[in-house]
Amino acid sequence: MPAEKPVPVRSQRAEVPSADEFRFWLPARTRNRDTDQFGHVNHAAMATLLEESRIALIFAPELEVETQGIDLLVASLSMHFHKELRAPGDIRIGARVTRIGSSSLDIRQAIFAGATCFASAEAVCVFLGHETRLPAPVSDTVRKHLLGTS
Repeated sequence: MPAEKPVPVRSQRAEVPSADEFRFWLPARTRNRDTDQFGHVNHAAMATLLEESRIALIFAPELEVETQGIDLLVASLSMHFHKELRAPGDIRIGARVTRIGSSSLDIRQAIFAGATCFASAEAVCVFLGHETRLPAPVSDTVRKHLLGTS
């Protein structure tokens, strides 16, 4: 039986975002318990930090009335790791909404320490009614706030 030819793999390296593209910021701190055996902040901890940022963005105090009875479902999450992040340390997580549909939105995020971007992500999120578990509309107030047009 002849040997199979190797399949070429094309790298899909993500573009490293710059801090000036983000409107919303959440300060945070990495902890020793967030690290793996190599001393890096692990992937699960980074996913949790990104989740905290999305929750702070969507459920901000100024949107409390508009988001009552709404849950946020992450339909897709793509994470990119640009540099090794070590703990403990102060970080900030930038976020911006890049698209809003009738009940869904896309959020671009990045984790920075100083001016350096360590990780970035793109999330597709859906608003769900807490009781109905069905897609819920994004209100005009939420839309304007997230897009910075209010």
